Amino acid sequence: MLLVIQIVVCVILVIFVGTWLSQSADILAEKTGLGRSWVGAILLAGATSLPELAVGISAVVVFNAPDLAAGGIFGSCLFNLFILALLDIFTGPSPLLQRAQISHALAAGLGSILLGVAAAGILLAQSNNNLIFGWVGSPSIVLIVLYLVSARIIARFELRRRTEVLEREVVQYEHIKRQQAFLIFATLSVAIVVLGVWLASLGDRVATVTGLGQSFIGALLLAATTSLPEVVAGLAAIRLNAVDLAVSNVFGSNIFNMAILGVYDLAYFRGNLWSNVSSVHIFTAVVAMMMTSVAIVGLIYRAARPSRLYITWDGLALILLYISGMYIIYRS
Repeated sequence: MLLVIQIVVCVILVIFVGTWLSQSADILAEKTGLGRSWVGAILLAGATSLPELAVGISAVVVFNAPDLAAGGIFGSCLFNLFILALLDIFTGPSPLLQRAQISHALAAGLGSILLGVAAAGILLAQSNNNLIFGWVGSPSIVLIVLYLVSARIIARFELRRRTEVLEREVVQYEHIKRQQAFLIFATLSVAIVVLGVWLASLGDRVATVTGLGQSFIGALLLAATTSLPEVVAGLAAIRLNAVDLAVSNVFGSNIFNMAILGVYDLAYFRGNLWSNVSSVHIFTAVVAMMMTSVAIVGLIYRAARPSRLYITWDGLALILLYISGMYIIYRS
């Protein structure tokens, strides 16, 4: 009973802080002039993904469970894309991806590239072809470098269309100073990390009685608990009519997640992390790339919502891919 009360309290606090964090990111988008796409993909995505970083490093360093940490990362990528379908249901009469800027396909494509690198890293390690520098695998270095390059590419792209972004986004936070906006965002980011780690620890206590494998627990339970801030931030952004902030947060979180996987390797001194990761995560990465492709198609094709459904066909495809992927991981 005490565990249930703790979970309820933690979830309520995550909803409160996550909602405020999303509004704070919207303020930063206006104050910096970079627009919602870049702030959502880099700043908000980084803040809401920090619980995965903290929980994963704990799993790698303290509990020597690199497979659990990797499962949490790949599962989080699946769950983040599943969030797009959830947001599509709650976005109202107009489909989510129809309202979003088509430029989000850039971040989605970059995320898919990083997922491919991670899948190749696991495959090479399984066949003993992984190049190692000290204790760090070459895929980890590639992932971290590609994350930095991706952040720069997205920033430069958004700066090129800065005038268009500022024209479309109405100024509404004139009463808040820029320094105050950064301070509030930083404070809320720390709070969401603490709450995310607490929620993940509660989820881990629930998982101990299930007897399920680390790959499945990481891909489902750990991913869902650490991704709750993304869900809350996305729903809050929708209520603020900041669709681009919500969508970019999803794609940016997946990019950041792949960089986190490289950081796990840096923190894992007990051997080659990639060799200690289950090959089932290759399948998870492939499903995530398929879901990303569906989202890109949705951004470009901009299908209308069928009159009898509360969700578009691309949103329905994301749900089916997520459920099917989770089922196959469970069976594995």
